[in-house]
Amino acid sequence: MKKLLFFFISIFTLGSFAINSKKNNIQNKGVENIITGKLELFIKEKKFQPDEALLYPGINSKTLKAKLTELINESAKDFIQVTTSGSSDENYQAKIKTGLERFNAYYSELSSEDLDRIYHYFEQLIDIVGLKNSGSHLKKWRYN
Repeated sequence: MKKLLFFFISIFTLGSFAINSKKNNIQNKGVENIITGKLELFIKEKKFQPDEALLYPGINSKTLKAKLTELINESAKDFIQVTTSGSSDENYQAKIKTGLERFNAYYSELSSEDLDRIYHYFEQLIDIVGLKNSGSHLKKWRYN
């Protein structure tokens, strides 16, 4: 009788662990979908437009604006990839570093306002995914 009771308790315990695990997985997928959706909306936004709230005049060169937009959107896509493949602070921070390095070829062409705007875009990405910090990559890049 004790063996039978032990058997049923074991089955019940294992079953409740499996159910809780499945619930957590579903919740994580829900959060992942929300973050991915926000990142996709970020990608669709027009970038480097004049913004009075940020005292940003915008970029006049259509070619440069298009290239910089492509680069920041590529970073957002990197964040989507990290989000969907098991996110960690270190993975996001590595993508921040990689993303900022993409702008290095244009660094000398950019005004301080443009650099601040790029910095702000990365802050937006960090906020979307709930990252606590950039691993100091933003400050190192901006204040070279």
